[in-house]
Amino acid sequence: MAVASVPAVTQAAVTSPMNDRVGGTSLSDMNAFLMLFTTQLQHQDPTNPMAAYEMAAQLAQFSTVEKLTQVHAQLKAQQNYLISINNTMGVQLLGKNIVAQDNRLQLKDGTVSRAGLELQSPATVKVVITDSAGRTVRTLSLGSLQAGRQEFAWDGKDDQGKSLPDGEYTFSVEAVGPSGESVAALPLVMGSVCGFLMEQGVNYVVLDRNSGLRVPVSLITTIETPVSTTADGQTAAAS
Repeated sequence: MAVASVPAVTQAAVTSPMNDRVGGTSLSDMNAFLMLFTTQLQHQDPTNPMAAYEMAAQLAQFSTVEKLTQVHAQLKAQQNYLISINNTMGVQLLGKNIVAQDNRLQLKDGTVSRAGLELQSPATVKVVITDSAGRTVRTLSLGSLQAGRQEFAWDGKDDQGKSLPDGEYTFSVEAVGPSGESVAALPLVMGSVCGFLMEQGVNYVVLDRNSGLRVPVSLITTIETPVSTTADGQTAAAS
């Protein structure tokens, strides 16, 4: 199985809350802050010198700037560490089969991403597929299904048999029990992870192909190692 390369993940530099500039010098620099303080002392009015409480207040501000700078450096180090952990975890997902609690379908070049549902108890199930504008385009009657995880297939056509344009669709599940009661049914998406990326601080896996459905890592409920069948009919984990 070909595995797509993992794009490098970078994080924008954290903007310091002390980015105001005086005379072209950043106040986030402790030396600049101290220089500003000493310059103020040198040029104060001898007939109206700075009161002791004012000096104490400015020294306290200097101490605060120093501590905030240290905290900023520590947070940035922790941020870089977490990014490296995220990248490592993403690489480990490559080639694995995953199941995620999501209700999106991707239709591209006549191929629909895999989807399914999980029933709390046996029920008669109907899946309603809608487009990006919220219009119902297809209703699939799946009949009576047993409890547990079930997969369904959609051919990318509407109720009139017309092929629909490429894009992202959503689906909802309606499940009714033997006595007419509503049965809980979770929408699921599934596939093989071929890519991992981060956008705006959110980690995604890409399913089945480079331009496949992007699923947030936080929605993954199951991770499985692919299995293959050997010549003697035995199953083994795929390498």
